[in-house]
Amino acid sequence: MLALLFVDGLGLSQDPRSPLKRLKLPVLQALSGGFSWQAFNQPQLAYRVLDAGLGVEGLPQSGTGQTTLLTGHNAAQMLGHHQGPHPLSKLQTLLRQESLQVWAAQRGLWVWHANGYRQEYLEKVQKSRRNLLSAFAFAARVAGLKLLPLEHPLALPPAFWPEPQAAGRRFARLAEAHHLTILENWALDYAAHRQPESLEARILELEGFLQGFLEARSRATLILTADHGNAEEPWHPQHTQNPVPLIVCGPLAPLLPQMCSLADLAPWIRACLGPEVKKL
Repeated sequence: MLALLFVDGLGLSQDPRSPLKRLKLPVLQALSGGFSWQAFNQPQLAYRVLDAGLGVEGLPQSGTGQTTLLTGHNAAQMLGHHQGPHPLSKLQTLLRQESLQVWAAQRGLWVWHANGYRQEYLEKVQKSRRNLLSAFAFAARVAGLKLLPLEHPLALPPAFWPEPQAAGRRFARLAEAHHLTILENWALDYAAHRQPESLEARILELEGFLQGFLEARSRATLILTADHGNAEEPWHPQHTQNPVPLIVCGPLAPLLPQMCSLADLAPWIRACLGPEVKKL
């Protein structure tokens, strides 16, 4: 059982001005070794630092970064440039063929896209001739998964949790009922771009969410990673070229190999899901 918490725009920064350095974040600090730039292993915990630049000039973007995370193919190199925020035709084709959601659904695994969406947004998506979905939501839809309204009893908001710890516990329970459960938290990137005054609150919510997940003592393995940096440097509204963290916490953490790129994650998840099928 894997619980993939994708956090859009969470990079690593060594700048003392970073909210990751200034805020009290005991859970995130413990899981990341103080937001270290060095990989480490502990019992039930593995930490890696992933390059988000993918060997392509320019600032990393969500479309190519997320597609790379979900497929294991370097989407930026395939295009020759970074692309975001919504995957266009070439990335859509790759997601249809190679995304974790499609791969898992084709093999009969239980996959759950936990995000809840506003009803007006879902209606806008249906009516639009162009793709308005992130790579995560697009991959979920082409895999046959439902995009749930916020009111659905098994949906979770992406953030803005009135009770973050309770939300984390709910995510842990959902993860125990599926082989792969995915929640896309886009609020940090949104805040860093448009509402920098709210960014610290969003980071503290993430801290509480993780605390709740760990308190649930779930049998699922938690995976947290990002597509590019942004929120770690809120003094500008742009993405960064900083690396991003990969946190793996739980029973499968000792199996995590060395990794250095966003493209390394999907193959490992596929390898883990084979033996996981027998455990549900």
